[in-house]
Amino acid sequence: MSVHIGELYVLLKKSLGIIIKKLEEEGVLTVFSTKDHLFIPELTVTDTPISLDLNAKLCKIKVLGNIPVYYNIDRPITNEEYSIVEPGVYAIIPRISKKLYLKAPIGTTSRVRVEVLK
Repeated sequence: MSVHIGELYVLLKKSLGIIIKKLEEEGVLTVFSTKDHLFIPELTVTDTPISLDLNAKLCKIKVLGNIPVYYNIDRPITNEEYSIVEPGVYAIIPRISKKLYLKAPIGTTSRVRVEVLK
């Protein structure tokens, strides 16, 4: 049996296309895209928690000042459950979420920039 390289290439390309299509249909392989975005260039965060309605697929939080900020996704910040974004650093959260909760440490005020892909 003799198979030419060109025929083999066409067969492999077709087979790979079928496999990729099946993976996409099953939700195993997806192409990340969003319809809209939200940009909040500067937000003041105090030690009183605030929440933002986002309906996001991805969220980026950057601390602008020199005070860290606590955050949580879809659940209020508690003493046991939160993440921290340090000054000069940003957090990228690739997660479908409805709300973003923000809070500064007790007795402080922080400033953040929030970018969201919806």
